[in-house]
Amino acid sequence: MPTLFTVQHWLGQQIIPLFFIVFAILMGIAMVYFSAQSRRASLARDRSGRTEDTFAESLAAHGFDPEIARLTYLHLQQNRRVAFPIDPLDDLERDLGLNSEEIDQSVRDLLNETGREYLPGLLKSPLITVVDLVRSIQTSPRRDVVARRRRSA
Repeated sequence: MPTLFTVQHWLGQQIIPLFFIVFAILMGIAMVYFSAQSRRASLARDRSGRTEDTFAESLAAHGFDPEIARLTYLHLQQNRRVAFPIDPLDDLERDLGLNSEEIDQSVRDLLNETGREYLPGLLKSPLITVVDLVRSIQTSPRRDVVARRRRSA
């Protein structure tokens, strides 16, 4: 019986520090959550008035296909649920919250929508920003060009 008393006594002494540790962890998670919500609201407020048309026009000025840029913007807004206007220099992971699987799936979806062939390793640079994603789609060969090359080989 003395062993049970000592275990209960020890647990009684540990409950207050344990409570503070759990409280601190929960407060940290809450701060990160509210910080992310605040950042999203700030981005939406700062970028109000930007649309897929303004996004496509800004990239067309640098030689990008406006239709591919527009499709990329709409795909990220609708399929990846980005709730604020997208900027070409947004980081896919940090700013838009996409993981590597979502980025790969977006590439494949956009290639299908634009009628282009998926050739992994075509670009040596990783996809970091939205403009990298648009560049990757634009530089991928069209399906009919790839099929013609395979037939003649």
